[in-house]
Amino acid sequence: MNQVRMKFEGMADWAAKYLEARQLNDPAQWRKFVDVYRDQPDHTNSGWRGEFWGKMMRGGSLVYAYTRNEEVYQVLTGTVEDMITTAEHDGRVSSYARSGEFDAWDLWCRKYVLLGMEYYLDICKDAVLKERIIVFLKGALDYIMSKIGKGPDKKEITDATRSWYGINSTSILEPVVRLYRLTGEKKYLDFATYIIETGGADGINIFELAYENKIKPYQYGVSKAYEMTSCFEGLLEYYYETGIEKYRTAVINYAHAVLDTEISVIGSCGVTHELFDHTRTRQTIKQDEVAQEICVTVTWMKFCSRLFQLTGESLFIDCMEQSFFNSYLGAFNVDKKHSRSSKFRHEKEGAQLTLMPLDSYSPLIPGYRGLRTGGYQILGDMSYYGCCACICAAGVGVYAQEAVCIRDGAVYVNFFEKGSAEFEYDGAKVTLRMDTDYPVSGLVNMHIIADRPVTFTLKVRVPAWTGRAEGYTDYSRTWQDDMITVDYPMEIRAQYPETWEEDLVYTGPFKHPKYQHGAGPLQVTHKPEDDDYVCLMRGPITLAADSRMGKAADSVFDFEPVGEVCEDRRIVPGTDCLVKVAFKDKQGNPFYLVDYASAGRDWETCIAAWLPVPPKAQ
Repeated sequence: MNQVRMKFEGMADWAAKYLEARQLNDPAQWRKFVDVYRDQPDHTNSGWRGEFWGKMMRGGSLVYAYTRNEEVYQVLTGTVEDMITTAEHDGRVSSYARSGEFDAWDLWCRKYVLLGMEYYLDICKDAVLKERIIVFLKGALDYIMSKIGKGPDKKEITDATRSWYGINSTSILEPVVRLYRLTGEKKYLDFATYIIETGGADGINIFELAYENKIKPYQYGVSKAYEMTSCFEGLLEYYYETGIEKYRTAVINYAHAVLDTEISVIGSCGVTHELFDHTRTRQTIKQDEVAQEICVTVTWMKFCSRLFQLTGESLFIDCMEQSFFNSYLGAFNVDKKHSRSSKFRHEKEGAQLTLMPLDSYSPLIPGYRGLRTGGYQILGDMSYYGCCACICAAGVGVYAQEAVCIRDGAVYVNFFEKGSAEFEYDGAKVTLRMDTDYPVSGLVNMHIIADRPVTFTLKVRVPAWTGRAEGYTDYSRTWQDDMITVDYPMEIRAQYPETWEEDLVYTGPFKHPKYQHGAGPLQVTHKPEDDDYVCLMRGPITLAADSRMGKAADSVFDFEPVGEVCEDRRIVPGTDCLVKVAFKDKQGNPFYLVDYASAGRDWETCIAAWLPVPPKAQ
């Protein structure tokens, strides 16, 4: 677990405790997920129920590493022991029947069982249980390796699916390398090498493309954002074990390429549901489908966490913060609503109406939350769940992990959360207390107390949104009872759509002799009306229109981007926001914008991050 013990009182703490209460501390829900591995229903509809347990266990383990909530730990431990009992006599662990295994999303689901167990090992206090988990992991992966790979009676890993040229299956790379790290058994590293040699996708070597860095990820030919990023998470683990510099370069190139071409104003990817599609330039196009999937957001946050650990670049912390305060927190279903698609399927299919703790997709131009339950699958008792709900705990988990951390001998303050961080440095017990209302304001008072004088460098992040380029301010001194204050002015910033003419994206119709699911090339052309928008930001927060706040989000906003922060944070009586800013249009009529995460949480109100403006207003 993190060597820094954090006790926060801000939004990260709120998110972690919300997830504990609404999701992680629910033994009945965990039992349903384990039963998927007993009943093995996924082959009947090429389903992915099997991913739910491992996704949520990874997130639960990360959240526990922050909260140290013993009740949650006992629940996690109980479901781990339950999952161990699903292993068959030959080690096989699958949510697919043997007759239908290694097809569709089978390996993807098995990946998550492995990952969930591996992340739990990081918090496990029981040495005997740790050994049982490693036996379980080895049995599960040994069975996979006996069936997948090169050689007679084996299936190539990219053939063990009918989706996305196999990248969902090859993303098992990460837990494979992690198991090698745990055991030192070379056969697991050899299997990881085999996966990398496939190129990650059938006929498309995504790793070489990233290393060469001549085209961007949306141009690779396989555009599924979440699965591709998962493959690069695995490649980074492989680099750590082998030291092959080429793969470090490929991972860094990929991260910068995604940042350059895909990240939206709310910190996610994809205006075509979950696909890379040159989102950065196309954020204001009108789509009939959902956009900005939370699975992509959280995977990007996790990847940025690993990139920070690799490079020490504050850029990746800036990215995590943008995602956290906008796309991520906006997904929390605090008003306890049901998505439109779930209500429809409840009526059509007879599924038990099930309350999801989180939303799955987010609008950029005028639109609504709560449109669809991402990764919807019906469980054995006719309740349902979704992949996006399962992944979310990992988001706040990695955010808390990087908030205050020790890297290469320096103490980093990456995120500004009211509360304290406790750690030992050279034998001294140190408490770093932060007093702040960030991101409402940029004022942060830090009080560093040590039980004896101790010398270290404190690196305090300078957010990129300040316009300053230094990344961190270093304070190198001997500490015992010291104060540091930073105050980052939060001016309102206006962003306008980028100009472009034509592009080729892989979001079009798809037909392939082997794969049923994918996206083909599509020529897209810029429309002048896509330029008639403006997005306003303040600090790390994207401001959004909420139609309850004096002006309909889908109306035209003719105004100067000069506003005043309000002390009153009500959206409507009983519903508050984090930040509320007052504006006036050119006719003097008042309206308000709020932080994106707070907008439209009733799932019935039209909201917009990109505000429609009169043509050529910019």
